Amino acid sequence: MHKPDEPAGAHESWEQIVARFARFAGVVGEITDPLTWGLDLEEETVTGSGSEHRDPTEERFLRAYVSFVGEAVDVETLRVGTDDAQHVEDIVRAALSGALAAPLHSDVPDGTEGPTGADFADAYQDYRSAMRAIVEEVDLAPLQHTAFVVDDVSHPCVRVAVRATVAVYVPLADRAVIVSGPADLVDRVDISTAPIQGLLHGDGETRF
Repeated sequence: MHKPDEPAGAHESWEQIVARFARFAGVVGEITDPLTWGLDLEEETVTGSGSEHRDPTEERFLRAYVSFVGEAVDVETLRVGTDDAQHVEDIVRAALSGALAAPLHSDVPDGTEGPTGADFADAYQDYRSAMRAIVEEVDLAPLQHTAFVVDDVSHPCVRVAVRATVAVYVPLADRAVIVSGPADLVDRVDISTAPIQGLLHGDGETRF
């Protein structure tokens, strides 16, 4: 059983980790030359279990970037996209909510303890109130059907924005790319697709 203080996937074998990444054989989205925009790749991870009983759009390859001033830009690749308009709307609104909520999750610096007792209860209520406000604001934001450039080609996309934060859903063949973060960065960075770099096994052998 996964314990709250252990990272997700802590008990996965190397073979299980490789299998999760191998499901994304093909290309995934990334920011081309992120340092040009003052961004650094902070995390690469695969989400979703791949179970046939779960929504296939939950299987995503995430590249999380952060700027030198702490701004976050996420590039997610859905292994299986969707043509359902309501599903696309739900996905892009959820991505925007996540981008707006990101500062709430970084209030406690690494290596320090958060509030306890009554302070924790107050902080938790403040967090819930803030999240409710974010979701309500995102639900009211109008969807835009516009275009977004990936691999130097303009593609139709669904876009939603609240204040200076934006999320876009871009269908690409049988996959889709979601880009979310500050609008001034999302609108300027170059997004491209490329195969996932091979994972090295302990003996130096590249598995894919």
